[in-house]
Formats: sequence, structure tokens, C-alpha cells
Amino acid sequence: MEPTDSPARIGDVDVVDATTGDMRRRIAAIARTDDAGGLEWYPAEVARVAAALVGCGTDALTTCRAVSGLHDQLAARLIELAHDELGPPPCPYTWIALGSGGRMEQSLHTDQDHAVVYADGNDAAPYFAALGSRVVDGLARAGLRRCPGGYMADRWHRPLASWRQLFRGWIERPHPQALVEAEVFLDFRPVRCELSLEPLDAVLGRGAGSSRFLVGMARAAVRFAPPHRLVGPLRPRRGEIDLKRGGLSAVVLLARLYALAAGSLARTTPERLAAAAAAGVLGGHGADDLAEAHRFLTGLRLAGQLRQLAANQTATNRVLLEDLTADERARLRQSLRSIRSLQRATALRFRTDTVL
Repeated sequence: MEPTDSPARIGDVDVVDATTGDMRRRIAAIARTDDAGGLEWYPAEVARVAAALVGCGTDALTTCRAVSGLHDQLAARLIELAHDELGPPPCPYTWIALGSGGRMEQSLHTDQDHAVVYADGNDAAPYFAALGSRVVDGLARAGLRRCPGGYMADRWHRPLASWRQLFRGWIERPHPQALVEAEVFLDFRPVRCELSLEPLDAVLGRGAGSSRFLVGMARAAVRFAPPHRLVGPLRPRRGEIDLKRGGLSAVVLLARLYALAAGSLARTTPERLAAAAAAGVLGGHGADDLAEAHRFLTGLRLAGQLRQLAANQTATNRVLLEDLTADERARLRQSLRSIRSLQRATALRFRTDTVL
């Protein structure tokens, strides 16, 4: 396969300045693979693309968008291969990415999160169960772990009306399990789109008017507090931090909460924070602090994962404090303080101690 003369793109990320002709051939090969059973090479290719982007100065958020775009390409190709095996789909449908994939914020350590929405009035569940199963298996062989909670298309395939009812239930009756599901599904983003999801957007937009739903989302946003031992001075260099559980998850949840309160349907964390600040539901300084914490923690995590992979280790969300410079440790402490501060303000504002 010869390198293309046109700029290489992954999703909406232009990577031509960061890639050689060989790398562009590798990217193209992901979208053209014909072997759903032989994808063991895929994780190393994704890591090489990420390393190339970082090596030429691409910021971590853009690199994560590119990683998400690669996963989109692979999922789309696996869907095509499943169509070849199962026959054409019985009705229009849309394959949606969820969670970090829906936000296009996937790192080099990620689970599968996806679902199918298909047209009403069709007895299509068996087809989409089989489609989902084939894509799940292919992605797993490519190194994307199965979601521990089972939020994958082999189980989550429903007609549009059923999804709309489910979304309404989360908003109108936000019991604990409903909120767990909402945290995953409210980041939905079409990957292969034949069916409009505007009805789901319309239901989601009404979430801003449900105080019970927002209080439930606020409770989730303050649940993942940064570790106490790291908010104060980082005197010892020993130890480690899980950057997802100890910081990034809180930022994602806070951004989603305030965007919903603003009536915004933005999907990415930076866009959500900007929308919340523009609507006045989140102060500009608070939004800026959270956006900076998100950029910094994402960068730390990506750099740590690339170090782990270079040392033939499994990529994780954890970093050793001793691997950080003094400046990085200071910025880490400030980021965690900013998150903790907004969590406290959120708990007071939304009265998360009240009984729903």
C-alpha cells in the first residue's frame, strides 16, 4: 500500500505533520483490515501513532482525540465485516460510542463502551445482538478490554423509542442505578450514523429542568474526591496516584453536570466547561481551573502510559510520584486542590446532602 499524498486524518485530527509515509500507511491499514481475528498488532500501532504525535509537540487532548478516532475507524471496519457475514442490517441504525469514547478522550488504557440505536417498529434485536457480539470480540482481540459493567452493544441494542424512554427515566427517576447508567450513556456520540438521535438530544436537553436529576448528578460529581494525602504538600516522592480515579473522573463529572445545568449538549470536557462558563452557571475562574487541571492530568497520564509501554509494561492510569519533576508535583497538587475546591462548592450549591 503506497502512502497517500493527501493529509492524514484521524477523525477530526490532522496528523500529517506528525507522521511519516510509513505511519500514514499504518493508519490507513486500520481502516482497511480484512481480518477481524488477527488484530494483535493494533495496540502497538495506536501507541506508535500516539508517541509520534506527542513527539512532534501535539498536546495530550488532541492526541487522545486521535486515539479515539483510531478506535472509531477500527469499530467502523469491524461493523462492515460483520455486515458481510450477517447480511445487510434489517433497518437503519446508529452505532454510538459511550463514556470516554463518546467524549473522544480515550487514553492508551481503555475499556469498550458502545451501544446500538435502531429504528422503531422492527424485530431487529437478534441481528444487532449478533452484530454487537462480533464487534465486541474484534475490539477485544485488538486490545480494547470488555467493559466490566457490560455497557457494550452485544447487550445494549434497542429501538429509538426504548432509548428515549430510558433517557426520560434517568431524568425523571434518578435512583442510584439510573445515575450509574446515565454517567455512561449521556456521553453518547454517533460513530456510524443512519438514524437521527435528535429525539435523545431533546430528552437530554430537558435534564436542565430537573432539579432531582441535577442533584443526583452532583452527588456523583463529588463522590470521587482527590486523595487527601496529595492535596497538601507532596513531601515524599514515594507513592503513586491513579490519575483517573483521583482527578480526571471528578473533572469529567463536574463538567457534565454544569453543562447539563446550562442546557448544553456539548460532549467533550473542554467544550462542556466552556459552555457552562458562557451560560454563567459556572464561574470563569472555576471553569478555567478545571480546564487546566483536565489538560495537565491528561498529559501526565498519557506521558506515563507511553513510559510504561516503552518499558514493555501494561499501560495504566497510575503514575509514580518519583517519576514527576518538582514542577509537575506542584502542578499536580494545585490541580487536585482546584478539583476539591469546586467539589465542595458543588456540594453546597446542589445540596447533595438532601434526600431525593
